[in-house]
Amino acid sequence: KTVQDAMLLVKKEEDSVIIKQGDDGDNFYIIDSGNVDVFIKQEGDDEPDKLVASYGDGDSFGELAIMYNAPRAATCIAKSDVRLWALDRVSFKVILMKTTISKRNIHKGFLQQVPILSQLTEYEVLTIADALEEENFDDGDVICRQNDDGDRFYIIKEGTAVCSKEDDNGSTCEVARLENGAYFGEIALMTTKPRQATVTASGKLKCLYLDRKTFKRVMGPIQDILMRNIEEYNKFQAAII
Repeated sequence: KTVQDAMLLVKKEEDSVIIKQGDDGDNFYIIDSGNVDVFIKQEGDDEPDKLVASYGDGDSFGELAIMYNAPRAATCIAKSDVRLWALDRVSFKVILMKTTISKRNIHKGFLQQVPILSQLTEYEVLTIADALEEENFDDGDVICRQNDDGDRFYIIKEGTAVCSKEDDNGSTCEVARLENGAYFGEIALMTTKPRQATVTASGKLKCLYLDRKTFKRVMGPIQDILMRNIEEYNKFQAAII
């Protein structure tokens, strides 16, 4: 209720600049309706700005400059007519900053150790850190099951997960063990394929996850890397069949 009372409705037309990279940060935004594209300047004046994310209903942006008293890290442009709820710098710091920073710092420190994310900018890592949710599993719990539809992408924060596959004859064999920093679940989110294996917790397991919508929004910068890894996975599967 406190946050709602402090927010101001802002309307922007298609192609309007909501936030400009390099400017001082004044507001934190939540999208009520519409779409916003996020761009980062490339090195060299002749290089076009790089699209790094796209936001939709319920997504938020603009907190980095407020939290760290730094210039805007990206330019946000309305992809359509947009309705936004804006929270000013002072209100944001009083109401939200403590909780947001605590969650972000915990996730950021871990994500910087995940190899697949090593090529991301700090802005991109922080965007993922904000979006992650945490889930705990007990020994023997099934995180995802072979041939089910996929709706989450997982990164292992602590513990071990066992991947197993069932062949056409009904026999099941272990194909991999995943530990801290390993990820799974991206194949079902990036392709039309169902889950390719059953993943089970071996002992206590702590995972960070993104749902399908959030995965597509924040993982754009490394989707090429993920797709190459999927191709390598397919070659491996072909070799063991």
